[in-house]
Amino acid sequence: MPKPRCTIATLFVLLSVLATVPVAAQTSGSDRMFLAFVEDAAIVETQWWEAQVELSESDFVDAFIIRGVAAIEIRDKVEVGGRVGFGSTDTPGLLPDGSGATDLDVWGKFQFGSRGDNEFAVGGIATIPTGDNTAGLGVDAFSLGAFGAVRHRLPRAIVNAHAGVRLNGDAEFLGGPEINGKSSLILGGGMIHPLSDRVTVVGEFKFESKRFDGGDSDTRILGGINWRPSNRGMIRGALSIGLTDGSPDFQLFGGYAFFF
Repeated sequence: MPKPRCTIATLFVLLSVLATVPVAAQTSGSDRMFLAFVEDAAIVETQWWEAQVELSESDFVDAFIIRGVAAIEIRDKVEVGGRVGFGSTDTPGLLPDGSGATDLDVWGKFQFGSRGDNEFAVGGIATIPTGDNTAGLGVDAFSLGAFGAVRHRLPRAIVNAHAGVRLNGDAEFLGGPEINGKSSLILGGGMIHPLSDRVTVVGEFKFESKRFDGGDSDTRILGGINWRPSNRGMIRGALSIGLTDGSPDFQLFGGYAFFF
């Protein structure tokens, strides 16, 4: 499927317009990004537990995944977390369909300071190849990454930015031959804008250079919404669109997060 003719500039023009709209309340610390949930400079208040569903479509595999996400502040300004799921796939032609677990991500993050309206964090994330690579739910490769992130509070929104690197091991995908892993560069940013004291909208951009020989970069934009029906619960939904061949054509996210 050809990628949509969208531009990164279009996303940031829309976000800039949102930042000028008067709102009823500021965002709370519980609002988090979708694509960059880990790389967000925010730290959970104490704990975050989220049940999430994802529907995605790409050139090689369509997938439906049920995922769990957990993050805990183990000490002041230090967060650890993990996410893993179970899914089923549909692949074209003679490639194998299947179901099974996804890869497991684990991370740690330290918010080392704040200065004025800015918050800063550094962290690391590891991917453990627990996913079924023959079904397209993993690539049978370990990876290890490090990142730095910042949040800046504007009068009517919060903007985020992060940068990092990832070391990727050799991989296998959908029963194909082994492919060599590369070191990839990760860049991203976004905005969280409150529409009321219960509803915020989220816009994101994320880029990763190619992870494997013969692959392509992964570039996505996302629009989402967080709705807090209670002080400890949040309903989250988003649509991500891929702009390069290394990214899914689209991803739909839906979930419920409980935090305290």
